Amino acid sequence: MSIRDAMRNPICTNCGGPAIIGDMSFEEQHLRIENARLKDELDRVCALAGKFLGRPITGPPLPNSSLELGVGTNGTFGTTMATTTTLPLGHDALPTMVVPSNRPATTLDRSMFLELALAAMDELVKMAQTDEPLWIKNIEGGREMLNHDEYLRTFTPCIGLKPNGFVTEASRETGVVIINSLALVETLMDSNRWAEMFHCMIARTSTTDVISNGMGGTRNGALQLMNAELQILSPLVPVREVSFLRFCKQHAEGVWAVVDVSIDTIKENTTFVTCRRLPSGCVVQDMPNGYSKVIWVEHAEYDESQVHQLYRPLLSSGVGFGAQRWVATLQRQCECLAILMSSTVPTRDHTAITASGRRSMLKLAQRMTDNFCAGVCAST
Repeated sequence: MSIRDAMRNPICTNCGGPAIIGDMSFEEQHLRIENARLKDELDRVCALAGKFLGRPITGPPLPNSSLELGVGTNGTFGTTMATTTTLPLGHDALPTMVVPSNRPATTLDRSMFLELALAAMDELVKMAQTDEPLWIKNIEGGREMLNHDEYLRTFTPCIGLKPNGFVTEASRETGVVIINSLALVETLMDSNRWAEMFHCMIARTSTTDVISNGMGGTRNGALQLMNAELQILSPLVPVREVSFLRFCKQHAEGVWAVVDVSIDTIKENTTFVTCRRLPSGCVVQDMPNGYSKVIWVEHAEYDESQVHQLYRPLLSSGVGFGAQRWVATLQRQCECLAILMSSTVPTRDHTAITASGRRSMLKLAQRMTDNFCAGVCAST
């Protein structure tokens, strides 16, 4: 029953017949309307959780009295909402929604975040798997370019229409990296490790809210709110400050996907933004030799007026913040990690640097790179 029907046709809880509005107090009328709204919201959340888990979810048994849902256990209306809520799905189902005490989230917040994350994940996987006519090869450089007309025909914008004055950039890149899918997923879901892996591209980042840690001790179903400042090596290009959801899901054995999507359109008290992150991220598949195949998709909208004219062609081509740069950086960093973790030294070369010496050299190189980026980039 919808809220409007509940208001028009109230039902007596004792006899099941139509209730006369004059026989009910104002508070009881208000509680009945609130009950109908909460039941509708519960059905919606259960439907989302069913999509999240891939199996149907049923809500908890309803209380005997139609007023119990609204008054709560302590008799005060509206106090049934806790800052930490677990949907009634069992211990192996949707994980607990953890909300920090300084920003209590409502059921509507969580359901909206979950719905947005699921839509973004669906779009990312389709963009990673679909070729022509969605993606077209660039004749000059061989890079893949997004067919924007086909994109608009295929997908419904999950964060709304593009703001006036914004331009779109989109790119896709496939590569092989010397890291397994689980290790890469753990790196992406940890803001500190993510910033360390892509230290030339990320000026700073933080995790502001962990909505879900994942299921069964894994990152499957992990969902969190993050902030980041993305940069390129020039003071003429402003950093891209983005607030986004990061959602991780396991699609098959050894196949994972991590997607980002901006939340500016659903977040309260949003200030003016100059960049929006459309569903972007990577699909990672394990290979038999310990490597992983990575398909990376970058899709963003940004205010071009903030960028110096010299760099506008660079950004529009996807070279600045595109998927090619993310994959190339990931490959380079994974090779460095492989050297750091290797303990073997060539036996025939007596002048070779020892394992500890190589590790020291790589750490020195990383510190030099960090200092260079801090001095050149526009981030403060």
